[in-house]
Amino acid sequence: MPPVSCRSLLRRSLAMASIALAACMAPAPQQSGSWIDPTLGPNSGLLHGAKVLVACETWDVFMRQDCVDALSRQLQSRGATPIAARFNGLPARGNELEGQLIADATSAGAATVLLVELAPAVMGGGGFSGASIGIGGFSWGRSGGAGIGLSAPIGGTGWGSTGFAAQGRIVSVSNARVMWSSTFVASPSSDLASQVRDLTRALGEGLQAAGLF
Repeated sequence: MPPVSCRSLLRRSLAMASIALAACMAPAPQQSGSWIDPTLGPNSGLLHGAKVLVACETWDVFMRQDCVDALSRQLQSRGATPIAARFNGLPARGNELEGQLIADATSAGAATVLLVELAPAVMGGGGFSGASIGIGGFSWGRSGGAGIGLSAPIGGTGWGSTGFAAQGRIVSVSNARVMWSSTFVASPSSDLASQVRDLTRALGEGLQAAGLF
């Protein structure tokens, strides 16, 4: 094996440092809206020490699992007990999905459900421009977005030009009422796993800021 020159080592080190610096400088997800049930008050502690059923809705099973795992870590680090939802194959949609999750939560002894919907939200090569097509613009299962997968970049320009939005909501099991909702949008990146981590962390911080822990 030929010796590695100092110049080669320096180039590699600089390249690795550049990658790490770019990751550190990546913009945090932007919050596009938030709502909380006024009956909860500013510091309800609704989720503290409580069992919470955790579910993510997206078209890709691997992305869904990453989302559930990351959300569970966020809840656990803040004193809640996360319970991963049980999905057999592709999950149900809309009201059918919420009904399924509430039934699962009841069986597991959880009083609330945290449901997060992930959808493409940012397109184009000119940088981050907010939710330019909006979460829900790809209504998978009901329209053209149903066939999109991680191997089929949106717009044909590669995943580097696509950002995702995460719309999270807390649903009460007792009456199926939404208690809290917020949406965060990540800047475009080819690293989808990193986007999921950033979005779930932002949702955890949003729950914390709303006084739910």
